[in-house]
Amino acid sequence: MFSKEQLQALIEGEILGETYPYDTKNEQEIEAHIRGLFYRINRIPHLVCEAEWNHFGSGYASFVEFFCYRKEDSTVVEEKYGVQEVKTNGMIIDICRLAPVAIIGEDDRYKKIKVETNEEVGGAYGTLLDGTNRFVCSEKFQRTEEQLKQSLKEFQYELLETEELTQPLSVQTKIPTIYRKPNQYLVMDAIFYWED
Repeated sequence: MFSKEQLQALIEGEILGETYPYDTKNEQEIEAHIRGLFYRINRIPHLVCEAEWNHFGSGYASFVEFFCYRKEDSTVVEEKYGVQEVKTNGMIIDICRLAPVAIIGEDDRYKKIKVETNEEVGGAYGTLLDGTNRFVCSEKFQRTEEQLKQSLKEFQYELLETEELTQPLSVQTKIPTIYRKPNQYLVMDAIFYWED
């Protein structure tokens, strides 16, 4: 996957890759390429894709997170005092900004929405980076996963294997991430990190 030297380079924010646009090392070109993938996924029939472009509101994220779901996978869990709680089952794709690689898995997301104004007033969601249990794709999402993998392939992203990602990181380093403590780093922490 990546050598120790390459993992250290990723931690330091260096762009790696031999395919366009990563070979240009130009952040704007890479961002435009990821946006192209986003628009491609949104053209998949019956699939909605939402993206987190702004580093989760603060700091720096080495990846862009997509949340993809079908409208029928959203259900109202509860409604009271003019607020609906909506649960959505879907798939997360994390696209690395520093190398042409991605990871994919499942998540349940919750939103609280004011019925009268349709304004989102709260929510909760997970991340692929907090546990390997999310990398498993259920039968329900098998077709969606195939479509997402095809889109990644068209844009020349390699889907990384869970077994490799969840190995302890053998490089002694400090990663600017909120997900794990230094003595618990995994290989995926060198590639997908968020510094808040």
